[in-house]
Amino acid sequence: MSRAIIVDRELSRKHHNGVNSTLLIEKIIRERVFDSLYWKQYCFNINAASLMDRAIEIGCVGNQETGGRPFPFMCLLVKLIQLMPDRSIVEFYVEQERFKYLKMLGLVYIRLVYKDKGRLQKELNDYRKVRVFENGGFKLSHVDEIVDRLINDDMFIGLNLHYMKDERESESESESESESESESESES
Repeated sequence: MSRAIIVDRELSRKHHNGVNSTLLIEKIIRERVFDSLYWKQYCFNINAASLMDRAIEIGCVGNQETGGRPFPFMCLLVKLIQLMPDRSIVEFYVEQERFKYLKMLGLVYIRLVYKDKGRLQKELNDYRKVRVFENGGFKLSHVDEIVDRLINDDMFIGLNLHYMKDERESESESESESESESESESES
């Protein structure tokens, strides 16, 4: 009986909270993205600036077509997670008002990587229409509806949205951390 070693492809050099950043996306989705023609043609050897040029061309938000081929949105999201750009670059993606799918890419990235509920809530007043491919078909949605789903739901377009701390929980954690730090300083 031979033992095989399973190796993940296309791992990033960057880490987020001690975990390789590419592992924020489920393995089956990553594998389909890495095998797609779009990934091989347009996502190989790009940086955050050229990724922005590609994101401008996106026509919908979606994970994969019914045949299993990933949409460009998912390919660019995986590449963005691999790159792990500075937060100011992602904020630029979200703050610009001209390209709504670039904004959506930044918002999903913020939800997956930073889990910043306060930043997402600032976008609840954007009512532009967005095409979303879900459950085997296209539907029309709005940016604020998608942001609400990013905040409240466990899944979005087939992506597991990991637990996001509530503002009250994060405030109480920061208070308890500051109290424990002050106690340790007083002991020494």
